[in-house]
Amino acid sequence: MRIALAVPLLLLLVGCSGALMSSGTGSEGRFRHRELGYEIANPSVLSEPGWEISRLEDADLLVRHSDGSLWALASTCRETRAPLQVLAGELARATGGAAIAAPTAIRQAGLAGLTLRLERVEDGRRLQIKTVTVRGAHCTYDWVLIAPSETRLRELEGPFDAWWQTFVPGAGERAQREVEIP
Repeated sequence: MRIALAVPLLLLLVGCSGALMSSGTGSEGRFRHRELGYEIANPSVLSEPGWEISRLEDADLLVRHSDGSLWALASTCRETRAPLQVLAGELARATGGAAIAAPTAIRQAGLAGLTLRLERVEDGRRLQIKTVTVRGAHCTYDWVLIAPSETRLRELEGPFDAWWQTFVPGAGERAQREVEIP
């Protein structure tokens, strides 16, 4: 039931789905995007009970837990001059969440990004959401963590952050590595 409440918000993400190749297994495994060339480690939670890889048309990668938690990665490639704050705001609106903390500027593999903490109230429940948006030369990469409670978010946030920080952009994205952080 909780997953059913969270998944519709990910349908709004425009991505390059079905394009990941997997190599290796467990903590040594990595995913590589066939067209964009980016790489990212296997989510560490896949080795824990209750987690599984799922499919969602607009997500490059989606992993779900039976308690309603989920992690997702989507890449959006389109011509835009929108500032990073606008791109991160688009993702926040897509989740249906309201910001509960100020955005935090980040840098991953030389690319500028922002993280946001959001909360979405649905059917009296407070879903906890963390988003990460990183902008490359041609694409925007969005990660989403959704947890059914604040406690669960705190449990998952460290492994989630460690996961998205394994992201290595494809060669075409490295051309614009010195994008300003707002």
